[in-house]
Amino acid sequence: MINILVTLDHGYIEPLRVMLCSLCESNPNSKFRVFVVHSSLKPEDFERIHSAVVLEQCEIADIFVPLDKFPPLPFSARFPKEACYRILAAHILPADLDRVLYLDPDLVVINNIEPLYNLDLEGNYFAACSHAMIRPLQVYNRARLHMEPKSLYINSGIMLINLALLRKEQELEPLYEYVQKYHRRLRFFDQDILNGVYNRQTLYINPLLYNLDEFYFKLFNLNPFKLKKNIDHKWVRENTVIIHFCGEYKPWKENYSGKFGKLFYEEFADKLN
Repeated sequence: MINILVTLDHGYIEPLRVMLCSLCESNPNSKFRVFVVHSSLKPEDFERIHSAVVLEQCEIADIFVPLDKFPPLPFSARFPKEACYRILAAHILPADLDRVLYLDPDLVVINNIEPLYNLDLEGNYFAACSHAMIRPLQVYNRARLHMEPKSLYINSGIMLINLALLRKEQELEPLYEYVQKYHRRLRFFDQDILNGVYNRQTLYINPLLYNLDEFYFKLFNLNPFKLKKNIDHKWVRENTVIIHFCGEYKPWKENYSGKFGKLFYEEFADKLN
């Protein structure tokens, strides 16, 4: 059984349905338990979620968290409070879970996810990918968030979470103190908090495989110092596990003009129409 965590509000129900469809279609021999952590979803939202999966393969667990449970956590119109729940998964999910794979709703899974789920966390709290290949940007983020030297700023949209270790060691007070001290520097809220507080306990994994977005795809191919040759869409189809539509432009929106949507998103969206 592969345990999946998602956190969302009503606005991301339809992308979540596509993500879950892709997860199941690309992993027909795996069984999933998906923990939907939220503070506002209604029964009709869960009816829509259930309709996207075969329940014999994918069990949906409704995990309600009151909005006042973690009062110091920040939120905004773009970054709802639910986004911060992934940081506190060890305090929310059932105590018998040792690990969980957090997935943003705005992604699709196109290959076998089991190697990522079974990854050796090497004593870290999280495993995640960094998209920032530009060195000055990494230096800027380290300074902005008071990160350790040589640490990498990660994207929090895909994270393998070490629940067992976090239950033993994670304390909420240092987390709240960090938010209070650096709240004016938090541009991406939960993602910035994860980078600022837990950069020393994060294992970096390959974004080409586990968190590939269109900008990183282009940036990687333009980088003259990379160790491997350019990759194309055929390589992505055969090797990449997760395509992430992070950022402002989404394949279900009218202003989207990328290629990954037609190549990797629409095939799963069409199955639900």
